[in-house]
Amino acid sequence: MLKAVLDDPARQPIYRTSGEPPYDGPSSGLPDAIQPRRVTLRDRITSATLIPVDSITYIPLSLLSYLSKQMNREIEKGDTYAMTEPMALAAFGSYWFSNFVAIMLLGDWGATTEEALTKLGGTLYVETDWEKECIGSFYIKPNYPGRSSHVCNGTFLVTDGARNRGVGRLMGETYVEWAPKLGYTYSVFNLVYETNVASCKIWDALGFKRIGRVKGCGHLKSHDEPVDAIIFGRELDATTPEDFATDERFDKIKYYLKHAKYPDGATRAEKSRLRSAATHYRLILENTLDASGQQEEKLYLKDKEVISDPQRQYDVAREMHELAHEGINKTTARVAERYHWVRIKETATLVIKNCQDCVEPGKSAAPMINPAQPHMLTANGIPVLFTQMPVSQFSAINQTATPSQPGILIATMPEGGVLQVPTSAQFTMDEQSMMPLVTAAAAMPATTIPDMMGYENMPVDPNILLDENAVAAGFLSDLSMDTSGWSK
Repeated sequence: MLKAVLDDPARQPIYRTSGEPPYDGPSSGLPDAIQPRRVTLRDRITSATLIPVDSITYIPLSLLSYLSKQMNREIEKGDTYAMTEPMALAAFGSYWFSNFVAIMLLGDWGATTEEALTKLGGTLYVETDWEKECIGSFYIKPNYPGRSSHVCNGTFLVTDGARNRGVGRLMGETYVEWAPKLGYTYSVFNLVYETNVASCKIWDALGFKRIGRVKGCGHLKSHDEPVDAIIFGRELDATTPEDFATDERFDKIKYYLKHAKYPDGATRAEKSRLRSAATHYRLILENTLDASGQQEEKLYLKDKEVISDPQRQYDVAREMHELAHEGINKTTARVAERYHWVRIKETATLVIKNCQDCVEPGKSAAPMINPAQPHMLTANGIPVLFTQMPVSQFSAINQTATPSQPGILIATMPEGGVLQVPTSAQFTMDEQSMMPLVTAAAAMPATTIPDMMGYENMPVDPNILLDENAVAAGFLSDLSMDTSGWSK
């Protein structure tokens, strides 16, 4: 489900009465510029048709009932729609089909609106399995009444059997193409919960701007705390580019590598880009099955796995973040080491914002010693610097500045588990690197730390010496360090 509306299903329909004529109404008909749009799904093989509809009279009762059930199922899930109560069939029909509607069906339903609607009307007398045939629908209607009715919004419904097939993205593209042909000049999506990652990624990719945020807007079933909602906005132009530079191109590259032929409907420019991309990407068949039961295929850019599905992008970023609960830049870098997709940093930002351990300080796991690698400190399995260790684990460290890395401190551990601390330290400031430099001073007694065997030559982040908790614990005073002139 692509949720993008703040709408009252019980309100009377409103029609566009501002902007350029002709204006629409209950029986105004469809513009000649809007004709059925034939598309290819993410597998680049399955074809489907988006059929424009301006009246519920063209819709078979069986199809209306199927769409109504899909809508109520989404409401019951409680994660995308603001509504809490299911709608009766008649109420759904009045709500969904009061203005312009598009129905997305598998296969070729004709090149003209008249042909497609005639074929659709023929299903009135034929039993049709809409669960297999219908894969989505959306409507376009004014977001405001009267003088501002040339600003539109829409709601998008992806059916259960069409998940992860690129249906939402294709309907979004069609919305951007058809809305200006209906006379709308701007689109607003009033209520997109930011936890609806797939929807947010699609609108970002289609050129929508995040023009607002409503804090704690949604009490969703799958979240204990209220989640924010994003308000998206975009100017509409009848000359919208036919191809958006987004993650969808990866699906086309995958198809080209697998079948050694161009995707259906590829333009001359696309063909050139695909030939060029084939020299940089490779397709690998895995020994596992995907969600549809087919052999899993993975696209790689050099040694990085390419991910085009927005939900999987979010899941991967979340898994990588939960390894160490690092910030946006480090999480982005960690993801980018192994994976590739468009706007990784935006995905990492959303993951961190939704991370309860990061939102509520103090919940992060304390570093532990990895039994398999006793020379390495880890937190959630990831090596950490001393700055991430509780101060209670520190007693004294031998500070030595290396010539090549004057800002790096080295802790040395002789045999026997006794950490020798022969010197205290005096610190000066390197004006170029703004890092404290270490020089030897008077000797201090050795301190025994039995649990730190095997930490020879481990780099220690000098910022640990600036930690306020360390100061409170007497760490600096024990080493007789001169910290004058330091800035935190």
